[in-house]
Amino acid sequence: MSRPVDQDGDTVLVITARDSDTGDAVTLALQDLGVRTARFDLADLGRTVSVSARCDDGQWQGSLTVRSRVTRLRDVRSVFWCHPTPPRVWAESMTQAQVRWASHEALAGLVGVLGCLACLHVNHPDDFRRAQIKAGVITAAEGAGLNVPPTWIGNLVSGARRFDLGAEGGIVSKTLTVPQIDEDDYQIRPLYTTPVVDSDLGAVQTGITYLQHRVLTEYAVRAHTIGTRTIAVRIDAHTTAGRADWRAAPESLTYSSITLPAPVGDALNTLVHGYGLSYAVSDFVVDSHGRWYFVDLNPAGQYRWLEAALPDLGITEALAQLLIGGTGCPGLNGRTAAA
Repeated sequence: MSRPVDQDGDTVLVITARDSDTGDAVTLALQDLGVRTARFDLADLGRTVSVSARCDDGQWQGSLTVRSRVTRLRDVRSVFWCHPTPPRVWAESMTQAQVRWASHEALAGLVGVLGCLACLHVNHPDDFRRAQIKAGVITAAEGAGLNVPPTWIGNLVSGARRFDLGAEGGIVSKTLTVPQIDEDDYQIRPLYTTPVVDSDLGAVQTGITYLQHRVLTEYAVRAHTIGTRTIAVRIDAHTTAGRADWRAAPESLTYSSITLPAPVGDALNTLVHGYGLSYAVSDFVVDSHGRWYFVDLNPAGQYRWLEAALPDLGITEALAQLLIGGTGCPGLNGRTAAA
């Protein structure tokens, strides 16, 4: 005998990996507010997730089923996208090439339909992808009024050496994409901000390298933009490695709440909302003269370890309020971004 289908409306979709701590926390916060949620991973498609959608009069109508609970697409209130795993379509008779093709088709179809829903997206996949292009973020940050360390991207050795000569405190290398390498033996090798000397620069010709002038950091700041709110944390590192990149020495860190200077906060809001983002995590470093330098924008940045250190931080609660349209909602649909 089949189980009864639970069908009601006004649902927040939480699309995240199955083991996501952030997904757990946000889902529980929404449920504590009495909000119906449907949490799933894109990788659950064909297992516990199915979709049936038809485009009528310029809108996608139909239903999304998650573990026998049906949500009408027109009843989706908002969507929280938090590092979901792409679907993988597989059948015993399929070749690897067919598996890759079918999986790309599934990703395009599912994300395409859900991304067309006329509701708040935190954050819409299109805006997420644009905000991950570091070269574009650097120009947008400077255009918004943020101070960015001088930056060089290229593979010409002479250009890298000229850039190095102009840096009083030296230069560092950073990553343009994911800050880690997944080795063949399933080991993960993290990639941190690394000081670079002249003898290293010959290697830039093998690919594209991302260099910045080094900032002698007094402390770092991680700023969480949630709608119109900003919740910022000061990060003090107590080792040399931690001051170069706090991710490299997590055991040496202490945390405290901090308020952004008004000009920095205004410029950051211009940057984040210019990308159409309703949630973003931005990293800054502050030197001994009190100068703030913007170093990174992450449209789906992690934060739960900071709430463990500072239990009253309130990022999860602010995200839940944003997703239900409460205080701090910017009034964006998450799909409109500056070019």
